[in-house]
Amino acid sequence: MVEGKRFKNYLVYALGEIILVIIGILFALGINNWNQERQLRDDNRELQQKVLVQLEKDITAVSAFKENLEGLNQTYRKVLDLEYDKTQVNAGSLISTILFDVNTLSLDKHLINLIDNASLDESEASQKLIEINSMYKLYLKDIDDLEKIIYDKMTTNLAEIEKTQDWYAEFITDFVCRNDCISYLLKDKDHKARIASLRFLYISGYGNLIDNFQEDLQGTKSTLEGLIAD
Repeated sequence: MVEGKRFKNYLVYALGEIILVIIGILFALGINNWNQERQLRDDNRELQQKVLVQLEKDITAVSAFKENLEGLNQTYRKVLDLEYDKTQVNAGSLISTILFDVNTLSLDKHLINLIDNASLDESEASQKLIEINSMYKLYLKDIDDLEKIIYDKMTTNLAEIEKTQDWYAEFITDFVCRNDCISYLLKDKDHKARIASLRFLYISGYGNLIDNFQEDLQGTKSTLEGLIAD
C-alpha cells in the first residue's frame, strides 16, 4: 500500500511537471508570436513612411517632367508654325531637340522594390501598399511602351532624312546645319507631318498618361497618410 501511494504521488508530481512544461512552452510561444507581430507592425509602419517619402519624391519628379514636356511642346509648336511661348524655346538647341532629344520620365523602381521585398501585415495601410505597387507597375509599363513608340518615331524620321537629304552626311558628321538643312527641318511639309505625329505622341499620349499618373500619385499619398494617421 505504501509503495502504491508513493507511485500515485509520483504520477501526480510527474503530471504536474508536464503541465507546467506545456504552460511554459505555450507562454513562450505566445510571447514570441507577440514579439513577431509587434516587429512586423513596426516594420510595416517604417515601410509606410518610406513609401510616403518616395511618393513625394516621385510627385516632384513628375511635376518637373511636365514642365520639360511643356517646353518640348512649345518647340514643336514653333516648328509647326503655331503660336508658342518664346521664353520656353531655346533657339540654340532647336535642331537637336526636334531630331534627337527623347524626353522621358526617369523614375526608378525603388518604391516597387521596397514593397516587393517586404513582409506585409493585415492592416489597411499595408494592404494599400499592395494597390500602390500594382499601380506603379501598370503606369511604368505603359510609360515604357509609349517611350519605345516615340523612340521608334524619331528613329524613323532620321532614317527618312538620311535617305532623302544630301545635307544629312555633313550634318550627322560635323553637326553643321546650313540653309538647306534649316529650310527642310522648318518648312518641308512631310517633315512637319512627322513632327506633328511626334508631338501628338508626346503631348496627347505621354502627356495625358503623366497627368493621370500625377493625379493618382497625389490621391494615393493622401489616402495612405490618412490610413497611417488612423
